[in-house]
Amino acid sequence: MFTVLDKEELINYLGTGILRSQPEIIITSKTDSTNEDAKNFLKKQKNDIAIHLSEQQLAGKGRNGKKWISPKGKNIYLSIAWKSPLNYSQLDGLSLSVGTVLAKSLNMYCNDSIKVKWPNDLLSSNKKTAGILIETLEIGETIGVVIGIGINVHMDYEEGKEIDQDWTSVDEISNVINDRNRIIADLLNGIFELIESYPEHGFSYYKKDFENLDLLRDSMCQIEIRNKKEKVKVIGVNNSGELIVEKKGKYLELRYGEVSIREL
Repeated sequence: MFTVLDKEELINYLGTGILRSQPEIIITSKTDSTNEDAKNFLKKQKNDIAIHLSEQQLAGKGRNGKKWISPKGKNIYLSIAWKSPLNYSQLDGLSLSVGTVLAKSLNMYCNDSIKVKWPNDLLSSNKKTAGILIETLEIGETIGVVIGIGINVHMDYEEGKEIDQDWTSVDEISNVINDRNRIIADLLNGIFELIESYPEHGFSYYKKDFENLDLLRDSMCQIEIRNKKEKVKVIGVNNSGELIVEKKGKYLELRYGEVSIREL
């Protein structure tokens, strides 16, 4: 009924650009975490890019260490290990750039219903569909970047009953059973373009597309910084991907990692 992850099928769907870079593609039947696999592999990785996929995660994680529900054979658990030329100051807008690429890719399957919620979630009709977790690792003078992506594809509600927020899946949105290999390939083609362009252009290259996908823009939200909660209006994002909010007539720019936010 559901297709399995298949390396040869995946390669058939990949574009010539990413194939020329000769990425290492590792697919496992189960693992603790594809992000952990990618971080461990980065230390011995030969090429600039390695792709890690698994049918199941036993200890999948999201932002702030939250558990990522990962039933076998139902979703996409993907981590891209990148031996990047970036410095740490360039990382701020990376999550939003990846989110923009991911949303545009998923919208080909999801009736253009996917929006990006700053800084790292993708939702359809306010239900979470996918998430991003970016981690880094120093390898000598190089910053190794792990782009972790989880996408709900076939998961049913019994399998997702532990999820602590409203969620949906690509199959539910599209009302068809989708091929995970094709979704992954479409996404990887977009991520490869990002890896090529981001070191020179940063988030500014993706900002206009993000603004068309921005879930929170012009909405009233509650932010929490250092255990202090404030009510703010979201204005948008700046060229670094920082969130711009208005509080009592003053504008604040908030960085990914220092704030949590929810819509009111």
